[in-house]
Amino acid sequence: MTAITDYSPFGAEVKANPYPYYAWLREEEPVYYNARLDLWALSRYADVMLAARTPEVFSSYMGVGPDKRHGLNMISNDPPVHTRLRLLVSKAFTPRMVEQYAPRIQAIIDELCDAVVAKGTFELIEDLALPLPVTVIAEILGVDPEHRTDFKRWSDEVVHFVAGTPHGHPREQYQQSWEEFTAYFSQVIEKRRQKPRDDLISLLVMAQEAGDSLTMIEVLNFCQLLLVAGNETTTNLIGNAVLALSAHPEQERMLRDHPALIPSMVEEVLRYDSPVQLLFRTTTRDVEIHGTTIPAGSKVALLWAAANRDPEAFADPDRFDVARTPNQHVAFGYGIHYCLGAPLARLEARLASETLLRRLKGWRPHPNDPYERLSHPLLRGLQRFPLLCEFA
Repeated sequence: MTAITDYSPFGAEVKANPYPYYAWLREEEPVYYNARLDLWALSRYADVMLAARTPEVFSSYMGVGPDKRHGLNMISNDPPVHTRLRLLVSKAFTPRMVEQYAPRIQAIIDELCDAVVAKGTFELIEDLALPLPVTVIAEILGVDPEHRTDFKRWSDEVVHFVAGTPHGHPREQYQQSWEEFTAYFSQVIEKRRQKPRDDLISLLVMAQEAGDSLTMIEVLNFCQLLLVAGNETTTNLIGNAVLALSAHPEQERMLRDHPALIPSMVEEVLRYDSPVQLLFRTTTRDVEIHGTTIPAGSKVALLWAAANRDPEAFADPDRFDVARTPNQHVAFGYGIHYCLGAPLARLEARLASETLLRRLKGWRPHPNDPYERLSHPLLRGLQRFPLLCEFA
């Protein structure tokens, strides 16, 4: 490999394998500036943690992508707006509430696996990793899973819009999806106002704190946020888990011998090959780190995935170890913007992993049909992953 001299999250080589670039950044350029893109990047664990816990300096208000346009949802806001929104929605999305979905999630996984067995072939993303979270989040929200193709398309368009380029993804490409999304979910929200049901949209509509409640646009924005976060992170987490186990068969054998390690394995996949590689912040004032001043108004990439392989924070960080402990990764972020849906992603990944290990005696990547990676600056996952399997 040629010597690394620069970094861009939009570079093809970086999207294919960012980890050598992260190592170079941590060692040589911990406070990196790409003048061509006018973007900064923080890669060391301690620096990423510092930025994440100081939203008054590293603000989310100007968006979590590279474009300097503020968003309306919870992750694109700072206190006090963020505090108000999180307080209202967190009551409708607690870990205890998530755990009650476990039997239904398991049933969905079993149905998808039954279809795989009947078909006799297994394309992990299409057959399991993609339909599982789309179906789950649709049912939790209380909308018809038959529209999951639309949900996935709307979710993808949001992701592409947020990631875009440093100068912004064309807003027109996003506008049509937003209008379709709004038309559909507005009807559902109004129905729940008139007649609440046992679903998350009803809980959001009824959520109140000290006489305050969510407006229509706030409920819409939170539904959109859940649709995106509920899809992308979990799909990538499941795909990255199976890929990592395929590349480390001794770790798969350890899981089969010790199934109690599966939750630990999920945490290690989150650290080792983080589904969300980075998000952006915007500085509210000049800030000095390691003798370098990042000017006010700068876009700064918080490289979660680089922090998760920092040797100052993790022993032998490039080793995949399903029994790793401690494992204080930042794959779900840190601070006030820690991912609200983390318990759901963990639950789906754990149940999917338990089921695959139980129902498959073994698997390996298809030798004549190689997997395809997503080409995305913010996300890391698989677009296709055909497997050869021995069914139990």
